[in-house]
Amino acid sequence: MKKILAVMLSVLMMVSCLALFAGAKEEDKTLQFGEDGKFTILQFADIQDGYPLMMITKKLLKDSIAKVQPDLIVLTGDNISGGSTTTKVITRAAINEYMSIFEKAGVPTAAVFGNHDDESALADKDFQMSVYESYDCFVGYNEGDIIPGVGTYNLPIMSSDGERIAFNIWMTDSGTYNTENDLGGYACTTKEQIAWYVETSETLKAQNGGKPVPSFNFQHIIVPEIYDALVECEEGTPESIQQGDKFLTLPEGVEGHLHENPCPPNYNNGQFRAFLQQGDVLATVCGHDHKNDFVIPYKGIDIINTPGVGFSSYNDETVGSRVFVLDENAPEDYETYTLGYFDVYGDDEEALYRYQAYSRTTDDMTKFVAWFKMVFAMIKNIF
Repeated sequence: MKKILAVMLSVLMMVSCLALFAGAKEEDKTLQFGEDGKFTILQFADIQDGYPLMMITKKLLKDSIAKVQPDLIVLTGDNISGGSTTTKVITRAAINEYMSIFEKAGVPTAAVFGNHDDESALADKDFQMSVYESYDCFVGYNEGDIIPGVGTYNLPIMSSDGERIAFNIWMTDSGTYNTENDLGGYACTTKEQIAWYVETSETLKAQNGGKPVPSFNFQHIIVPEIYDALVECEEGTPESIQQGDKFLTLPEGVEGHLHENPCPPNYNNGQFRAFLQQGDVLATVCGHDHKNDFVIPYKGIDIINTPGVGFSSYNDETVGSRVFVLDENAPEDYETYTLGYFDVYGDDEEALYRYQAYSRTTDDMTKFVAWFKMVFAMIKNIF
C-alpha cells in the first residue's frame, strides 16, 4: 500500500510540475505594456533570402534589435525566398538564420507569410509554421482549418497592470496569388478571414465594456484602397508613380517614399470596409513593395508600407525596418518611424562600405572597390 501511495504521489507531483511548467510557458508568451505604459514593436518586412542569410542582412537584424530594444518583433511575410529553399531541411535552416537571432535576443516574435514563402512545394506554410512554433520566442500560431490560409490570428497586449486587454494585434495571411477569379495578380484576404475578424473583434469589444479594442493589422500584401489614398499629380513629380494614364503621389503632408507601384490584389473582398465598420483598426501595415515607405491616413485608418530589410532581393536606400511605439493611455497617438540602414549605423565607415558592397543599387566598380575598403575598415576597427 505504501509503495502504491508513493507511486501515486510521485505521479501527482509530476503532473503538478508539468502544469506549472505549462503555465509558465503560457505566461512567458503574454504580451504586456511596460510599467511606463509603453510597448514597442519592430517590424521586419521582406527578409526574402535563403540559406545562408546574407551577412549584411543578418547584422542589420541584430543591430536594429539592439538599437530599438523592442517588446515584439513582427515579420510581415516573404520571410524566406521559397524558390531557393527547395527542401524542408533547407527551409528549416533558412528560417533558423533569423529566428535564432530573435531567440537569442529573447524578443517575442510573430509572423505572417507572403507570396514567396511557400514557393517550394516540399515546404508548405503548415510546415513552416511548425518550424516557427518550435522557437520559445514565437508567439504566433497555426489556427488550423477554421480559416483559409495559415497564420491568421490575433495577439492581445495586456495593460501594464495586467487587468485588461489594452491593445490587439491582428496577424493576417494575405495569401499568395489569385486563384479566386480570372483577374490575375495577387491574392486577396478572403471573405472567411474577414468574417472571422469581425466575429473576434466583436468578442474583444464585449470584453472591453462595449468599446472597440484599438488594434493594428499586419499582413504582407497592401489593401486595394491604397490607390484611393494616393493623390493625382503632374508627370515628373518627386515620389510619384504612373498608374495607367495617371500619375499619383503621396498626399500633402505625408512624408516617405513611393519608389514603385503598390501591388494590391486586383479585386476587393471588403477587408478595409470591415475595419471601418468595426472601428478598432488604427493602422493596416504591410511590406511586399520593398522600396515604398509611407504612412497615409485614409478615412481614419493609416495605410502603412514598410520597406524591405533584406539585401538578397531588390531594394534601394530605403532598406530597413519600422518601429511602432504605443502608449496604453493614448493608443491612437502611436508613434511610428522607419529605421533605415544608415539610421542604425550613422557615419560608420565599415557600415558604409558594407552597404556599397552588398547593395543591388551599387554599380559593379563601386561594389568591387567597396569590398577592399570594407575589409580595411574592419581591420582598422579591430586595432
